[in-house]
Amino acid sequence: MGKTWGKNGEKPYRHAAHAMIYAPDGKKLWDMYENKAVILMMMRFDGYIGFPGGIMDDGETVEFGLNRELEEEIGLDPTRHSFTKEDHVLSYVTHNKRLLLHFYCKKVTLEECLEIEKRTIDADEYGWEVLGPIRVPMFTLNDNERGLPIFLSNKFIGNAKEELLYCIERENIMTKEEIQLALENCEKFKARYMR
Repeated sequence: MGKTWGKNGEKPYRHAAHAMIYAPDGKKLWDMYENKAVILMMMRFDGYIGFPGGIMDDGETVEFGLNRELEEEIGLDPTRHSFTKEDHVLSYVTHNKRLLLHFYCKKVTLEECLEIEKRTIDADEYGWEVLGPIRVPMFTLNDNERGLPIFLSNKFIGNAKEELLYCIERENIMTKEEIQLALENCEKFKARYMR
């Protein structure tokens, strides 16, 4: 599937897929702030934060290509945590880059999530495409800025921030109202400190 041809022989559209891996948590930071989940993202080679994944090779199905990319980038064991059509969340088109983008989400146990995180540094592309795993802080401190709101002020690749927020709500990790409050507090922080 790697390519889908455009109309009248136009340059083909490429398929790309990325994935969010998460586990419910519930642990408290300093016995005060509940971390609702462990969500794994990564620092990319270009300085952006994103989800693991990439462009499908010619002839690959989206799921096969995604599993290959996850094995290369974060050392994911496809015999234990293979992504399937059931994990698909959404797809969209980026016409200017001629890309069909697919996003997946998988819930694992906390122990599995921590194991996946640790294996990232042994992955083939660690230190090259992936500079390190990043956990999303799924809490907000009493100042209403530190934690998720400040995290959201980072630079994300493409639609990674929107995919993160969509899945946080879809997977019932946070409510729509909690997400909106985090976004509002992020904007207040940026207005004060990021001029």
